[in-house]
Amino acid sequence: MAINFSQVIYAATQNTFSRPVTITPTKSQPSVPAYDARGILDTEALDVLAEDTSSFSDTRVVLDILDSDYTVVPIQGDTVFIPAHIGMPEAGDFVIIETKPNGGGETTLQLRSIVETKPA
Repeated sequence: MAINFSQVIYAATQNTFSRPVTITPTKSQPSVPAYDARGILDTEALDVLAEDTSSFSDTRVVLDILDSDYTVVPIQGDTVFIPAHIGMPEAGDFVIIETKPNGGGETTLQLRSIVETKPA
């Protein structure tokens, strides 16, 4: 028996753990205004070993989305705003730098924080 992961697993996970986000589809749908959506925000540890055996540690911010929630799935270059939600602080503005569909109905968006620089 085949399992529809999108409906059985991913939808239930999104219903439990997702938080609201606002997508601005500047690349995927340039003529469409920003819209409300949802996703599961996570950070992943990233450790890089250099040639001199030193290491660099950082984190990667990702947002898992359910493909069926979207008419057009966001792509690289679109932006995401993650507001405060039920005790969780605002995460801020991000740009999507990579998308990774899992083939089962969920896509992981790798995000980079947008930091506004102030003139000196």
